[in-house]
Amino acid sequence: MRKGITFAILIFLAVVSFSEQLYIFNGFSILTGELTFEGGVAVIEVPFGVQVSPETLSVLDVPKSTVINFIPGDSVQSLYEKSIGKEIKYFFDDGRVEMLEVISSFPVFRNSYGEILVNPKGSPVFTGEFNPNGQFLLTAPDSFNGRSSFAYQMRNNSWTVKYSLSLEDFMITGLMVVYLEFDTEGNVTLVSSNPSYGYAMREMAAKAANESYSVSPATSDAETRLYDISVPLKRGTNHIAFLCEVFAGKKRLVFRANRGESGFSGVDIDVSLDEVPIDLPSGNIEIWSGSVYIGSAGIGNIAAGESITLQSIARSIEITGRRSSVTTKVDSSHRYYKNTYYLRNLSEETIDVEIEDYLGQNADQFLTNFGGRFEYVKESGIWSATISVKPNETAEVEIEYRIRYAN
Repeated sequence: MRKGITFAILIFLAVVSFSEQLYIFNGFSILTGELTFEGGVAVIEVPFGVQVSPETLSVLDVPKSTVINFIPGDSVQSLYEKSIGKEIKYFFDDGRVEMLEVISSFPVFRNSYGEILVNPKGSPVFTGEFNPNGQFLLTAPDSFNGRSSFAYQMRNNSWTVKYSLSLEDFMITGLMVVYLEFDTEGNVTLVSSNPSYGYAMREMAAKAANESYSVSPATSDAETRLYDISVPLKRGTNHIAFLCEVFAGKKRLVFRANRGESGFSGVDIDVSLDEVPIDLPSGNIEIWSGSVYIGSAGIGNIAAGESITLQSIARSIEITGRRSSVTTKVDSSHRYYKNTYYLRNLSEETIDVEIEDYLGQNADQFLTNFGGRFEYVKESGIWSATISVKPNETAEVEIEYRIRYAN
């Protein structure tokens, strides 16, 4: 799939631009650019320290029968390999200097007495050129002169997003976290998309920048958001603030009774965000109450206008719940149940708690001991109701229902 991604981006760039550009996905990246053939030869220099996947190289507009070879960058081991069968000067830690024959890149040497030395303590001296950068060498027929474009995949650049959400005013702040193995001078694009659905590049439609962004999607379609980064990025981890805005949302306390715990346990804390006004790239959201960290949740790529629920980010200490269930009757077609839910509030204020329980998809004939509304969704088999619990009290909620046997 990633080979297809590389080629799709290459086609897109062939139409839009020939400038070198780094596209960073979540977990890998793709470098695109232009190359020039002179006398039938062109070289693509790989940035130092990059783990390249040679098989992902794609090129456009090259002559037939062009041969492409990947030449790894030099290393200490490659210097030893090039010197096998040759003599090199070796400075031993004890001050001796000898000419040693290299017989293995381990390294293993033979001295003038025929003795074998395995990885002796000291430093070798090599002669010749040293190029730590890998290269793609392209050789075209007939001394071709011309220009082409290329794209290849790297394995060690990635990005994600770290959000911080305040429960006091639902202000959300976003940081793009970009990890690079080399410095850049700009020309970086962060790609927000879902790998499981593919990266087919179609005709792009321009999207107006949202004023809340310091980094806005430069282009977008149904599958992809592209965020252009114009500032230089350094090798290592870079943080870029791109979002600071108040969202519409609320905190909910939910007692998920079907967990099967016999004693009282803290109810779940959920946070919902209603119709988010802007696209949110996938990442991790940390939830804060003032300066106190509450919990966190991961999100996928969210499109503007979607509503999301961050479920079970934490459990309450003061608000707890317990469920008991008994079978009250059995007949030829149904089994009858009575569930009792206990909600205990040890705080100093009245709290609304939502009870959520899985009863099954064949439940009916509901009877309750409270006058409030409840909801039963047959497709999911979930029954729910919201109960107000006064300070330092325990509320009891009963529900009777029956389950029809499956045919």
